[in-house]
Amino acid sequence: MDLTSRTVKVKGQKVKLTATEYSLLHLFVKHAGKVLTHGQILREIWGDEDVEKVGYLRVYMAYLRNKIEANPAEPELLTTEPGVGYRLVVQD
Repeated sequence: MDLTSRTVKVKGQKVKLTATEYSLLHLFVKHAGKVLTHGQILREIWGDEDVEKVGYLRVYMAYLRNKIEANPAEPELLTTEPGVGYRLVVQD
């Protein structure tokens, strides 16, 4: 992820993300390795009025995983922390 040019590449190929998908990924990159709760993510991306709308988050996480994960059904980068939220796994 290149924050200056707002581009994302997977295996050298540029990936087109929507503004919301980019904002989500940017949030995870800023907090790489840390668990972000559903509420934290919803508040940051959609605002205080939508902190209970976890369905939004699930849909966009699926969209993002489909674009950046090798196998979206078994994510290795954007992992789910059951009952809590999500984490961007830091790889060596």
